[in-house]
Amino acid sequence: MSPQSLSQATEAIPVSPPVLVLEDEQLVETTQSTNTELNKQCNRRTRGDEWLLDVFAMNSFSWVIAIPIELLLAGMSWSEHLKVRLLAVVFNTLIARPFSIYRNWVVARFGRGSGLHNYAVDTFVFLSFQLPLYTLNMILGGASAIEIATACGTFVLIAGALGRPYGLYLDCLRRLWLNRRPAADSATAG
Repeated sequence: MSPQSLSQATEAIPVSPPVLVLEDEQLVETTQSTNTELNKQCNRRTRGDEWLLDVFAMNSFSWVIAIPIELLLAGMSWSEHLKVRLLAVVFNTLIARPFSIYRNWVVARFGRGSGLHNYAVDTFVFLSFQLPLYTLNMILGGASAIEIATACGTFVLIAGALGRPYGLYLDCLRRLWLNRRPAADSATAG
């Protein structure tokens, strides 16, 4: 094939026009035909990063909160505490991402507002997601109705005090780890 016929052949190849793509909340000009796969890889990486962040946040927060409760208030030994916490790591790892997705959804519906509003939203999210799981765990563990009521009542008090701190901790980690605004906040910033 001669160089002249090669250039004529390549001129006939259609090239897609530049397209604006929303990537990590920023518009990026890209060519569809060359960057589609790159965009898919970037989205996979971001989802993986978010999953790791959620797992780390749930497990680290739970462990810090559980130390005084289990060791000081409940009087558990270090060995018992470690066994319970290692089991909790498995459970927390399974629920961390669904919890964050649920939190982002609720925050997008109710929005952000005053400190009291944000406290109420995060407390609602924490209680409405965690309390049914905790109750189911108690039922599966064979607890009596009185034990379930007592434990759930205590959980409501503790969770009521922990919902907003966990939300703040998760948002802070999102800013530090993912180097961007929390997904829950970006849904309302528009």
